[in-house]
Amino acid sequence: MSRPERLLRARQIWGALLLGSSAAGFWLAWPWIVPLGSPVPTSGPGSDLVVVLDGGSGRFAVADRIGHALPQPPHRLLIRCPRGTLAPQPTPELLQGFDTATQITALAHWLRHQPSPRIARVWIATDPDHTARAVVLARIALGSQGIRVGPADWATPSPSERRKLLRDALRFTLWRATGSTCAWLAHDALAVKRADCGV
Repeated sequence: MSRPERLLRARQIWGALLLGSSAAGFWLAWPWIVPLGSPVPTSGPGSDLVVVLDGGSGRFAVADRIGHALPQPPHRLLIRCPRGTLAPQPTPELLQGFDTATQITALAHWLRHQPSPRIARVWIATDPDHTARAVVLARIALGSQGIRVGPADWATPSPSERRKLLRDALRFTLWRATGSTCAWLAHDALAVKRADCGV
């Protein structure tokens, strides 16, 4: 192969690598980009949904605080295990998900099948240390549907929670690509969680 041919071949390889990495970066950023291009939610009734993960009095208190801060009363949804904490007042429930990842994927599936007008914003009500992970995962899962996820501010998570956030963000990237969070890779932990949850 002559030198000009080698240079042309190198340019083609670098061009393909650049195009591929740009496409991958755009795909990874897509859930963060779409909500920015969606119309800013109005304060009309039904535009907000407060999601309580797993229940517990502290999490319902967070949901109450979020609801009081919104201009219109939001819809509410409790996602819990069948053996989880019951809501203090009648609340629609999804009895699905035995951990944060499966609860957020259940939420994404549920929202995808809701009739119009669709929810414009989702607010996650959970423990302070768990908020960052739950919100980031919800943004990855719901962003491509054009749904904004809050709260925007949260307490700095503990080191162990940061590790879980990184692990689950990777799981959700795989979920977007394959439809699976790959929980089956940790079969024993998965079996224990399912048994504890009653699913």
